[in-house]
Amino acid sequence: MKAGPALLTLAFLLLASASAPAMELVVFQSERSLVVERVEREEGLLVLVLPGGGKMGVPEGAVLRRFEGYVPPPEEPEPEKPLPPTLPYREIIARACQENQVDWKLVAALIRVESNFDPRAVSPKGAQGLMQLMPSTQADLGVKDPFSPEENIRGGVRYLRWLLDAFQGDLELTLAAYNAGIRRVQQVQAVPPIPETQRYVARILALYPTL
Repeated sequence: MKAGPALLTLAFLLLASASAPAMELVVFQSERSLVVERVEREEGLLVLVLPGGGKMGVPEGAVLRRFEGYVPPPEEPEPEKPLPPTLPYREIIARACQENQVDWKLVAALIRVESNFDPRAVSPKGAQGLMQLMPSTQADLGVKDPFSPEENIRGGVRYLRWLLDAFQGDLELTLAAYNAGIRRVQQVQAVPPIPETQRYVARILALYPTL
């Protein structure tokens, strides 16, 4: 297979300064790339350990090349991307995410998939509001009015933070537990073989980086 210009450019970056800690550069079949701390194997998947915490599982066939010992070139830190002015409930989301140290993009993607930003949404199983909190979860979080955008978002973000801590930052397991319940995920230590949950996790992970 002949390497394209984008792939050759990525490979050339391996010559960057050795003063930075070595990482691993993963190039996908689409020739998009991702810098990770390391790559682990688990039941036919490559588990990408992300810098700063978090993991992402991908099929082995989705990866075209891996470059171990990649050293990113020194860069000026980019300012945090601000919340778009058109994002519904942006101020509530910003405050809740700041209080709980959760990425607003993850919360926005979750709300989009859960309720499409409809504060009056109710699921067939009884989940309510923007972040679709079950009554038992509402009681645990002290949410009195699940249809109040502020109460629902603040409670939902606290719950999401708790799940992220429980699964050590693993986004796939965290989102699976948000959808299917923490016990089901803890039992298998993976996304449960439930089609609804698998689609749910895939939709949020696809939407998350685009916000």
